[in-house]
Amino acid sequence: MAITYSTNVTIHGGDWLKITRPDGSVVHVRIAPGGANVGSTIANHSDTFTIEAVSGHNAKHVLNWNNCYSFGNGVESNRVTDTFNNPYVTPGVRVSTVFEDYKEEHRKYGLIYSGLYNGISSTNNLNQFIQAEKITKDINPIYGSIQKIHARDTDLVTLCEDKVLKILANKDAVYNADGNPQLTANINVLGQAIPFVGEYGISKNPESFVSEAYRSYFTDKQRGTVMRLSRDGLTPISEHGMKDWFRDNLKLGNKLIGSYDDRNDEYNITIGNQTTVSFKEDVKGWVSFKSFMPENAISCANNYFTILEGKLYEHYNENVDRNTFYNTYADSSVSVILNDIPGSVKSFHTLDYEGSQSKIDPNQNTISGSNLAIDNSYYNLRGKSGWYVDNIKTDKQEGSLNEFIEKEGKWFNYIKGVNSTISEETDFGAFNIQGIGILESFDPNAATLNFANNINTSLQIGDVIYFQTPNHNSIFVTIASSNILEYGVVIDIQKQSITVDTPVNTPAVGDYILFSKNQVVNMSSLLGYYAKATFKNNSTHKAELFSVNSEITESSK
Repeated sequence: MAITYSTNVTIHGGDWLKITRPDGSVVHVRIAPGGANVGSTIANHSDTFTIEAVSGHNAKHVLNWNNCYSFGNGVESNRVTDTFNNPYVTPGVRVSTVFEDYKEEHRKYGLIYSGLYNGISSTNNLNQFIQAEKITKDINPIYGSIQKIHARDTDLVTLCEDKVLKILANKDAVYNADGNPQLTANINVLGQAIPFVGEYGISKNPESFVSEAYRSYFTDKQRGTVMRLSRDGLTPISEHGMKDWFRDNLKLGNKLIGSYDDRNDEYNITIGNQTTVSFKEDVKGWVSFKSFMPENAISCANNYFTILEGKLYEHYNENVDRNTFYNTYADSSVSVILNDIPGSVKSFHTLDYEGSQSKIDPNQNTISGSNLAIDNSYYNLRGKSGWYVDNIKTDKQEGSLNEFIEKEGKWFNYIKGVNSTISEETDFGAFNIQGIGILESFDPNAATLNFANNINTSLQIGDVIYFQTPNHNSIFVTIASSNILEYGVVIDIQKQSITVDTPVNTPAVGDYILFSKNQVVNMSSLLGYYAKATFKNNSTHKAELFSVNSEITESSK
C-alpha cells in the first residue's frame, strides 16, 4: 500500500501503525520486516510498504462503542449508574442475516396496512410498516387476485376475480358450531374474511364498480353477469330480462365503465365503444339503451357528468338540444311488442299512441308515372318533428307508417306495406305474390306484354312485374328468387296486355309472368302472430310516449 506523510519520520520494518476509521474505531497494523522503503526523512514523500496480518492476542483494536464503565482501579460496571436492575450498556441489535433476491413484490392475494393516523393527537404513522407487528391479511389464492377494495360501514368489501368477501375491520368474530357469528372482539385491525354467498367476482374490471348508499354495482365479465351487492347479499341484476344479452355482449368490451346517475337514480354500464345500458331500482329492470359512450362518469351535487377525450360534459342541461350527446345528434327510439291473443294469427290494421307531437311530412306534389298526384290535406301544410314509426313487422310481413294524424287526443294512422324485391326470404305462398300466365307476345319498344287470356284482376297500377324463363324442355323449375328477374312497374293495364315503365330486364315469348303487389297502396293490414313496432323521435325538444295500441282482428285460430 502507498502512504503519504507530512512530517520527518523514519519507518522501519516491524513498526506499528494506527489507522482510525471514519466511524471512530481504531485498528493497529504492523510493517512487515523488510517490506518498507525505510529511513526516508523527506516530508510529503510517498513510500510503498507491506503490512502483515496481526491476529490473536497481539491484535490491537479500539471499538467505537463502550459496554462498561471503568473506575480506574480495575473495577468495571456494565450497568447505567452501576445500579441493580438498570439497563445494560450494549451495542444494540445487530443484523445477523441478509436478504437474498431482494426485489419488489406484488401481493395479489393479500393486504398490508400501515400505522395509525390521528389528527387529534397529532399521530401520523401512515409511512410506518413494521414487520414485527401483524400488518398483513392474506386471503385464499383460489379466489383470484384482489381487484377492488371498498370500505362499507365498519367492514372492508374485497372484490376478487372470482369471489366477493367481507373483511371485518377493527374486530374479530367468534363463531358457533353451526357457523353463525356469536361474539365479536376488538383484536385485529383486519379480522375474519367472510365470503358472500354466490360464485361471483369482479373478474378484471374494477372500473365497473360503483357505490351508491348501501348498494354497490359491478360486472363479472367471466360469467357474463351484472351484479348488485346490497344488504341481502349478491344479486345478478342482469337476469332482469337481459341475461342472454349481457352474456353475449359483456365479453366484447375491453373496458366496462360503471357510473351512477344521481339525477335519475340509474346505474349506467358502458360496454367498450358499443353502447350504454341503464338499470333502475324502482322498476327492477333495464330501462334504456343510451347512445353516449364516455371514458368515465361521476355524479356530484345531484348532477351527472361524463368525460370524453379529457373534456367534462354536464347532462340534463336545459340549454342544450335533446337527443344530443357530445355535439352529436341521434334519434331516440322505443320498441314495443303487440301480441294480443298470442295463440292466433291476427291482422294488425292501425297503430295509435298517446304522447307528444307526431312527425308530419310537409305536403308535396309528386309525379307517379304520367299521373299527377296532389295531396288535398291541410294538416301537413308545414312539416314538424316528432314521433314516427321507423319500421313495423310481424313474423310474416313488414309494414310502414311514416306519420300520425291526431284524432280525439290520440295520434292515429293505418298501417301500410313496404315494397321490396323478391329475395331468398320471399314467401311465394303469400297473397302479394301472384301469377299472370305465359307471355304470348310483347312489344319491346312500347314495353307492352300481351297474353292469350284475360289478365288477373288483382293486378293494379304500381305493381311490379317479374318473369321466369323455362329450361330447354319447356319446363319451369321451382319458383325461387335465383331464377326470377324483374321487368318493370305497371303503368297501364288493358284486357290482355300490360305496359311497364322503364324495363329492367327483357323477357322472351314463352316466359312465365308473375307480379308482386304494391304493398304501400294495396296493403291495409299486417298479418302475423305478433307485431314489433319501433318508434323514433327526431325532435330536439322534450318528447313523451305514454301508450301504444293497435286495432286488430283475429284471422285464424
